[in-house]
Amino acid sequence: MAVLFIAAAAVAAWAVAEGRRQRDRTAGVLAAQAAVLARSLGPGLEAASAAAREIEEDAWVRILDNARLLAAFQASGGMTPDLAAGLAEQNDIASIYRLGHATRPRNLAGETIPAAVLQQAQAVLTGEADELLLGIDREEDTEHISAAVRSTGDSAVLVRAHVASARAFAAGIGVESLLRTLAGSDGVLYLGYTESPGGRLQWASWDGEALPPEAATGVLRTVRSRVVYEAVVPVSAPAGFDAVLRVGLDGEPLKLASASAARRTTLVGIVLLFFSLALAGLAVMDRNRSLEREAATRKMNEMETDRRRSERLAAAGALTAGLAHEVRSPLNAISLAAQRIQRKHGGEDECGRFAAKIRDEISRLDSTLGDFLALASPVGRERSETDLFRLTEGVLDLLGAEADAAGVDMVLAGENCVVQADPGSVRRAVINLVRNAIQASPPGGTVQVGIETADGDGLIRVQDEGAGVNDALGERVFDPFVTTHALGTGLGLALVRRVAEEHHGTVSLGNRDGGGAVAVLRLEAARTGDGPS
Repeated sequence: MAVLFIAAAAVAAWAVAEGRRQRDRTAGVLAAQAAVLARSLGPGLEAASAAAREIEEDAWVRILDNARLLAAFQASGGMTPDLAAGLAEQNDIASIYRLGHATRPRNLAGETIPAAVLQQAQAVLTGEADELLLGIDREEDTEHISAAVRSTGDSAVLVRAHVASARAFAAGIGVESLLRTLAGSDGVLYLGYTESPGGRLQWASWDGEALPPEAATGVLRTVRSRVVYEAVVPVSAPAGFDAVLRVGLDGEPLKLASASAARRTTLVGIVLLFFSLALAGLAVMDRNRSLEREAATRKMNEMETDRRRSERLAAAGALTAGLAHEVRSPLNAISLAAQRIQRKHGGEDECGRFAAKIRDEISRLDSTLGDFLALASPVGRERSETDLFRLTEGVLDLLGAEADAAGVDMVLAGENCVVQADPGSVRRAVINLVRNAIQASPPGGTVQVGIETADGDGLIRVQDEGAGVNDALGERVFDPFVTTHALGTGLGLALVRRVAEEHHGTVSLGNRDGGGAVAVLRLEAARTGDGPS
């Protein structure tokens, strides 16, 4: 069985490894294709970029030449609006302005020039420069280049032209033109070229749409319903610049390789699952047999425990029967005699005090015999509807004198809770729990008794403020004759457990977080009433 499992695991591992190798091999081919494409395009991109820069520089030269020509016309007095308009149209000039010291700038032809540009051009009137290239300014989405040339001592000419025309010409023979010839062919979906520092992204794609945001190299992604493998590769650039090329290749081959590997892995996984289920079934069967053996052993142990408990109860019953016959009659006689002595002498002299002591001890012995009788006698089989709240209220009234003598307060809280029970046996159980709590609590302490309903069962919760329960006793605390009280018999909690078991319930005893002990008697099939009135 273990050999089959190992074999299935080995086949699964092989399938996974084979799928990864196939995927890595295809990814390697695509990466090599991107590198070859970058090496092939590098020189062409470098040349196209340099040419585009030269074209843009030529646009600067032309705008400055136009400004010089117009300044010469202005100096000779031949500049008129009609002449300015004609020259603007012939030389693709956007605006022509005449500037003067004592006059406001005058628009001779074309568009209005922003005040910021006019302010920069004032430098030629102040003598800071005879000629001035003002660089590129942006107005909304349009870029312009401007040049100012002084014509006479107190005037100058400002010329402004669109950058777009120069860039459009450069694009026709530049980088983007080269990228467009390749995008959409031979598995190349898109290309993006960027120079640094300060370069803008130039791109082309198979569908003319913009490039997606840059992704990690070697990762498959979906771009407009196409599977793409992207790589970013350095390429050669003009002097003083660095450049990279983003290559988006058709990733369908890599996707197919991954799908093929996934199918093989799934097939092997099914086989592995079959063997695993078979092994798991055998393991479950073996586990069930083990659990059955454990359950049988536990049942035998419980039966043995019950037998020993029954033997102890039987012994207690036999002893009780003998004690009841042999002891109670003499005790009654002694009690009557002590009562007569106490009545004759009162409680003032020594003889009366001894008589009272004798009666107290006889009462304690009689209570002990009562515990033996209750433990040995069967729990009543006649069940009736019993209100646990009312029953417990009566118990607290009965034990009120004991609590007062011990200096302990008793508090009852909760709700009416009705169960089918033998009220006499339940009452004896509650008396034992509350009496134990009174005896455990220090003077000034409080015994809290609560009646509640939980999951359809009735709960009687008794809490004291004593020293708590010795954890070393464990469940033995419910065994007969096990007690930590010097004058106790150890029969009270044994009786409580017997009552709980006869009513198909439970009893638990533990320690409270704030100190003291808490006992919980749980009885089945409780119904919540309207609450105490």
